[in-house]
Amino acid sequence: MKKLCGYDLNGWWDKAARNWVVLSDGEEKEVPSSIVEGGIFSVVVETGAKADGGLVGGAQASISPHGLGAGWGAIGASEKRTRVTELLNANPPLGHLTAALRGMSSLAGFGVASLDDHSETDELLQERLLSALRKAKISTPLLVWRSVLTTIFAIENGAVSEGQIVGVISQAAGGITLQRLRVRRERSHGDTVLAPERKSVGKLITSGWGYSSLALRAWEAVVAASSSDRTEHLIWARAHGRLALGLPVEPEALRKNNGDWEVLTLPASLEFSENSDLPDLRADVEGCDILFFETLAVGQVKDAVHSAVSKSVGREVQTLDANAVAEGALLAARRLSRRDPIYFDFLPQISTIVQRRDAVESFNLVDSEETLPAGEVYRSPKPARLAIQAGQDRFSIFLRKETADFPRKAEVSIGVKVDQTIPVELWVEQSPASGRAKILVHSHKLGYHFQVDWDGATELDQKWDELLEGFQKPAPTIPGRLVLPCGIDAWNDSPRGDGLFTLLKKNADSPVVDWTSLANRLSARPGGKYAISSDGMIPSEVDAASIEMLDRLVERALDEVRKGVKDGGIGTQSIRFLTWQFRRCPTDVSKWLLDAWDREIRGHPVFTHGASWKLAYQGLGRVASNQNIELQAIHKVLGKTVDTWKWQKETAAMAFLLSRSETAPKLLTRKDVDRIAKRVLHEFEEILGSTYTRFQYAPMLLVGLLRWRVVEPFALVEGQDPVADKLVKAVEKTIADLRHRDRAKPLAKYGRILEQVLEELRGEGSNPELLLDIYGGADGGDAD
Repeated sequence: MKKLCGYDLNGWWDKAARNWVVLSDGEEKEVPSSIVEGGIFSVVVETGAKADGGLVGGAQASISPHGLGAGWGAIGASEKRTRVTELLNANPPLGHLTAALRGMSSLAGFGVASLDDHSETDELLQERLLSALRKAKISTPLLVWRSVLTTIFAIENGAVSEGQIVGVISQAAGGITLQRLRVRRERSHGDTVLAPERKSVGKLITSGWGYSSLALRAWEAVVAASSSDRTEHLIWARAHGRLALGLPVEPEALRKNNGDWEVLTLPASLEFSENSDLPDLRADVEGCDILFFETLAVGQVKDAVHSAVSKSVGREVQTLDANAVAEGALLAARRLSRRDPIYFDFLPQISTIVQRRDAVESFNLVDSEETLPAGEVYRSPKPARLAIQAGQDRFSIFLRKETADFPRKAEVSIGVKVDQTIPVELWVEQSPASGRAKILVHSHKLGYHFQVDWDGATELDQKWDELLEGFQKPAPTIPGRLVLPCGIDAWNDSPRGDGLFTLLKKNADSPVVDWTSLANRLSARPGGKYAISSDGMIPSEVDAASIEMLDRLVERALDEVRKGVKDGGIGTQSIRFLTWQFRRCPTDVSKWLLDAWDREIRGHPVFTHGASWKLAYQGLGRVASNQNIELQAIHKVLGKTVDTWKWQKETAAMAFLLSRSETAPKLLTRKDVDRIAKRVLHEFEEILGSTYTRFQYAPMLLVGLLRWRVVEPFALVEGQDPVADKLVKAVEKTIADLRHRDRAKPLAKYGRILEQVLEELRGEGSNPELLLDIYGGADGGDAD
């Protein structure tokens, strides 16, 4: 005997139909169909048993005292009881979902479970249901839409024939759903069978006729019937579900939290005289040859809902038995066991964006005309062809799903930067009603396979057509802001010396602070990460006590610098210690440094020799943390003739401000941009034929300047801006000079970077981390 089972797990009135019964002697007997009740307003309870994690579902859970309230002692704790409707509306724990299914039936060779046919049926829930069916030891599981199972039930009962359009109206939690299915004849094992074909997602019509609204009205009746002013003991009253679904209600004894009992007597049925009508659905059912209404309700409730539905569609609607979906699922399981066609389903369209020679276009990954047999895997007949650009170690994929309101952007990291354009292919694999589609990327050249996670992708705030239109008129790229990351390595000891944790402990309460060791550690970059990021962030692993010691040392350093500014004689190590904390540095330091710039000619008590002025300029570039300071710094630097700038002072300070700050580029005028570009051209011209040891800040200043596109999006683009044309020529000339055989080392350092600078000047930047690469390629960048 092949064991077959059909599940209607809905949380309102769970049922399973299977083809066997267990006799009193334990023997199993095959039957056409046997209905197993899973409970009205069904639950899963947590018991103390060791098997199956102690979780029990089905009818046994419904009559269990577990979770019924404090009046039942320890087993009455509320967390021991979970409604199945909650499991079906969220991200359900697999164990609970399995228990709900197993509570009705398990160990079948073929099992089919129902799914609500509307857009809110989550793909993640589909995956969890399939996993739960397997854990319930269903060898071959399948999920099928309620509308399809209803139609299969009607086909097997001779109610429909080939070629008919069947309209299925189903009662759902939020209202009713409406679906249209075509009945087609398919060959199978030398014979033919009728099978439904689904061409779209069912329509959900939100209304007060949904199970949730009926449940609320029944709850109000339960509360009204109670003589108690407390409601905790009423929550799990069995009369609640029976009244909502129209089943006979008898007086029910309920145990209160204090152990007392209350006998609850409810009205025979709900009152529907004030219930709102459904909207006019005649246009939605036009062309249907027959209409079926599928509901779990019985009696007066069923009659009331059926009356509202009939009025809404303006024609006769046949009401099916409350077991119709479970019976249809059993019939589907029988077809599955025979490999007969069950139904044919469309797949929601998934699209991506591809670049053609002269434009971008939307590329559909699913054939919209094709419907697929249940259980069969679909694969895109033709993949989308994309490319990873040279110099990139990641690339973006834009995706649209027919069932989602907004498209998404997924970023795929390949781990290494490619040195040439690499083609990749994108396609999807999916089965009907089987969860999320697999969105797959493959590169033959790299030998890499990737799977794109739709849920992990970033949802965009524009529609697909708007996104495509934006690509048709692409704005020039804007170089990403440079953020120098922080890491814990600089805080820990290493073979090369004490880490910041140790130095803080040694110096926090010491009469004499070793500012040099502290500043050197803050300026060190083990693993490419500073102790404090350029945005002033501290690694999350650093404890509060260490931060408190650091803050105390900051105050001591401030006191020392104040004294030095007034009387001199302190050296520069305490101010180095402060500036290497980047934007975490107190604003007072920025003001002192700006003042120092003004006193450079006549002398300063702290910056007493030429080399120390690198710190004065670069330090301000590091610590400037507000627009007022940035504006003053920019004006002071631009107040000098650009030909007199020093590469380690004015050029470095301006490069730091424009590359690291979100706001500094916005403070520039077009006149400022032209003057800074003039300095860039000067430095590129001056470096030709040299060893390039004084070049590290010029590329950073150029790319930082391009960030002015946040103000003027099409500024400094080759072919559109004469200044950009000059900059392109200067960069190209420098690249040619670097290719001289005597300059292999600087070519290795700057060659690829300058190629990517050209891409940015053309508005086609491909490296979002270009500024970070420039910084790293310049041996650490800051060098005071």
